[in-house]
Amino acid sequence: MRQPNTLPAEADIVIIGAGIQGCASAYYMAKAGMKVVLLDKSRVAGQQSSRAWGFVRVQMRDPDEIPLMEECKKLWRGLEAELSADLEWNEGGALYASGSPSIMAYREKWLESAKSFGLDTRLLSVAEVKNLLPNLASPIQGGLYTKSDGHAEPRKAAAAFAQRARELGAVILEGCGALALEKSAGRINGVETEWGNVRAKTVLLCAGASSWRLLKGHDVLLPQSFVRASVARTNVLPQVTDAAFVGDGIAFRKRSDGSLNIASSMHGDVDVTLDHIRLAPWYWSAYRESAKGLTLHVGASMLRDLCQRMPWSDEARKPGIHEREPMIPPQQERLQDAVRLLERAFPAVGRVGLAEQWGGNIDTLPDGIPVLDAPPALPGLLVATGFCGHGFAPGPMVGKVMLALAQGAETGFNLRAFRLSRFAEGDVKKPLSIW
Repeated sequence: MRQPNTLPAEADIVIIGAGIQGCASAYYMAKAGMKVVLLDKSRVAGQQSSRAWGFVRVQMRDPDEIPLMEECKKLWRGLEAELSADLEWNEGGALYASGSPSIMAYREKWLESAKSFGLDTRLLSVAEVKNLLPNLASPIQGGLYTKSDGHAEPRKAAAAFAQRARELGAVILEGCGALALEKSAGRINGVETEWGNVRAKTVLLCAGASSWRLLKGHDVLLPQSFVRASVARTNVLPQVTDAAFVGDGIAFRKRSDGSLNIASSMHGDVDVTLDHIRLAPWYWSAYRESAKGLTLHVGASMLRDLCQRMPWSDEARKPGIHEREPMIPPQQERLQDAVRLLERAFPAVGRVGLAEQWGGNIDTLPDGIPVLDAPPALPGLLVATGFCGHGFAPGPMVGKVMLALAQGAETGFNLRAFRLSRFAEGDVKKPLSIW
């Protein structure tokens, strides 16, 4: 870890948050010749960017995200060569199969809404699903399949971007939290950090579920919340499919060693805090529709939140940082259910053991899509946050988009749906999914 005296006094850009969006941005910006400082209160990919499923998909995305994601898949195909790193890239497609007529109708409706984008996604008959998954034993109604989708390993991707960014001259400071965005003459012009202040022409905020804390200091509304998700890695299993798979209650992808990353496809957990209650009007409708898939936990999380609000706590004294490395336990029953469903759906895999398991906090926004913006109200600031559980896949393209915004160039995408001001304007659509 670098020492505090290595904090530069100034940079072209300071990036707050070393998840995949921050690391990819640092790489592309350093490659473009910019003087880059990347800060993280913890470490590179210390939170959700290393805890994701690893799906790289356009399938079942909000239509506003589809153009960006289609271009991003082109980047993923060449990333291992560009970054000189093994990312476990597997272009095995995305296959969602279900035995529920209502779920299949929902997916068919999505496909109709995405038809104008010319995707290679198609609905599959029962026979076609069985052809792709000959060992599937569960009854199904059909499937949705995008052959050009794929998956990669989250623990490797952000780290590879960070390594290449360092080689290109980016300064990456782990354990150096951002305390506040500095503003002068109506413009964001630097960051106050734990190690001192750094001036910058531009500041990029991509601090995941903590982004709203730094915006709050400038009276900017970002109704950002979080949902806990649980994931596990199995023992090495017989081949099932190379596709990123979602079934009724289960999701998985094959890793390069033959094990699977496995999770519940339909359930998450909300560890209720005062902020969840504060934001309830924004999320009430979405949570109500997801009621069967979300479990509310009131108790330890609320007590911890109350303690963190006491004026003598570290979290209260450093609100921009809050918890440096929150311990996020996996929900055991979710993972055990996923194991049982996997064994039932694919009995040929035999006994499934869990070699590793983890939890992660997915940052959410009420409309289920991120903020990607250079907000006019805060010149000098860029924001990339609120990816609602599917931010790993577009990470490389987000880096490219942030580079273009930093340079004042055209991004090639219509970003109106992703503007920060939509919440203050009340222009918030119904989400396809909030996590």
